[in-house]
Amino acid sequence: MVINKVLEILGAVLLLGMIVIVLWQVFARTVLGTPNTITEELVRFGLVWFAMLSSAYVVGQKAHLAVTILSEKLSGKKSKALEIIVQCLFLAFAIIIMGYGGWKAVTLTMSQLSPSLSIPMGYVYLSVPVSGGLIIIYSLLNLIDTLRNKLMIQEKM
Repeated sequence: MVINKVLEILGAVLLLGMIVIVLWQVFARTVLGTPNTITEELVRFGLVWFAMLSSAYVVGQKAHLAVTILSEKLSGKKSKALEIIVQCLFLAFAIIIMGYGGWKAVTLTMSQLSPSLSIPMGYVYLSVPVSGGLIIIYSLLNLIDTLRNKLMIQEKM
């Protein structure tokens, strides 16, 4: 899927970028004796975006942390029903908290500037609704997949 590939590439670029920036910071501080003031902020903001985009990717792969004690004891229709409930909860969380709440945070912090880079903090907080939108897409796709599998199981019976 295209979204997966884009997120994989973005994640790799962000991670590589953070590594290069940290290495430069260490080199500049220890060898050159001139610490760079913007590198810490760049890495911090990169890490925020990396974490948020990675969380969306993990939801899409169904590789997120889960307490499986209940799902392991269920089978058949009950297991599918639980999966549908879980995807609906992901959707609700992504819409309400990440989408709505994240957008409010973006609008509230757009006039606040970061200390070193002097960029609006809203751009950092934008990672929350962007990730929320991706989680909504992934949750809908996962829900459709679960419902299709449920229908296929019923047709076989």
